[in-house]
Amino acid sequence: MEDAEIIRQVLDGHHEKFADLVERYQIPLIHFLRRTLGTDEEVFDCAQEAFLAAYRNLSRYSEVHPFRAWLYTIARNKALDLLRKRRREVPLFPDENLIDHQPMPEEVLLAKEQVSLLAEVLNELPEHYRLALYLRFHQELSYEEIALVLDVPISRVKTYLHRGKEKLRKHLERRDIHEGDGQGVVDSTVSR
Repeated sequence: MEDAEIIRQVLDGHHEKFADLVERYQIPLIHFLRRTLGTDEEVFDCAQEAFLAAYRNLSRYSEVHPFRAWLYTIARNKALDLLRKRRREVPLFPDENLIDHQPMPEEVLLAKEQVSLLAEVLNELPEHYRLALYLRFHQELSYEEIALVLDVPISRVKTYLHRGKEKLRKHLERRDIHEGDGQGVVDSTVSR
């Protein structure tokens, strides 16, 4: 069922249908918030607040824009409010602890090193480039949806993506990723 139909049903009094939207967008929203917030507790709290705000303001939603972009905008604003309150830097890739340091086969270790290096290089990019790249290539949002989430014109989204990929490529080249085994990281991430 389309988001717009579910929203119409919720507004018509079938409030339990909102659970369908939560189920559909909960995991992607959590992944999105992990790029901005540091701990799982903050991520889950912020996601819950975003869904509550979306539910409370559902009558203000306009079908002109996709529900997903509207929800992500709410979540981003909630996350920024939380960060302003805490006044700390925004870690984009807090998942460093996901790298398993146990002995592994050489290919798996190399892949993990490449992912870690890519995360490190992405952290060197300005936040607007990182978020635009993340929303496009990890969350697969359209240009229009990214524009809504970042509150910028579509032309600026295109600029962020183009310049972000170029800056990412240059950072990787400086680290000599193009030589040898690192080529796959550059090709799979930047050439999209």
